[in-house]
Amino acid sequence: MYSLKDTSLQKELVTTYNPTGQKSKQFWYWNGDSNFHNVQTFYYSSNGLISSLIDSFANGTVEITNYFYDNNLLKHQVTLDQNNDTCDFRFYPSKNMTIKRWYMDGKPYRYDTTIFERKNIKLEYYGMERYSGSNDLSRWHYKYINQFDTSGNLVKISFGGRANNSTTKYTYDNRNLLKYKDNVLMNQGKIAMRMQYTFIYE
Repeated sequence: MYSLKDTSLQKELVTTYNPTGQKSKQFWYWNGDSNFHNVQTFYYSSNGLISSLIDSFANGTVEITNYFYDNNLLKHQVTLDQNNDTCDFRFYPSKNMTIKRWYMDGKPYRYDTTIFERKNIKLEYYGMERYSGSNDLSRWHYKYINQFDTSGNLVKISFGGRANNSTTKYTYDNRNLLKYKDNVLMNQGKIAMRMQYTFIYE
């Protein structure tokens, strides 16, 4: 995946797949860094379900996520750092809902819930976060409008209010592979930020 900066492409993400078509490794090059920001390595069980994910950061930090199932349905996942401290904990009460907690010094400080229309396609996202050292809470609640083409591909996501909103459009090739992604953030009727991505398959 490449993002468009001015008129040039800068590398953002390189993904490799195993012979069965599952992700095996991802290299993230955030903001076009020449050195990777982090590398994600995926491991799977004998029945093809993801069993663990090792996230190695360029600064030496390592996080390991383990996945737990019930009758082949993902129920929760736990992410631990190299000190065996919990980074986050996610519940999956149903196939279309994820509940996540973030921890600091062993105590949860942020909760959120995501409801999906389809796999990885959000329909609703809400939660709250307590700021460090205070009792102040930040709350949010977003609802998404998703559009699909006749092949079932996601072609547009919209969310937000009149003053501030975001629209993401997706373009596919004749193999139904994602080719372009165009994300526009609006503020008071003007474009506040625009991010364009190009996907190349080798």
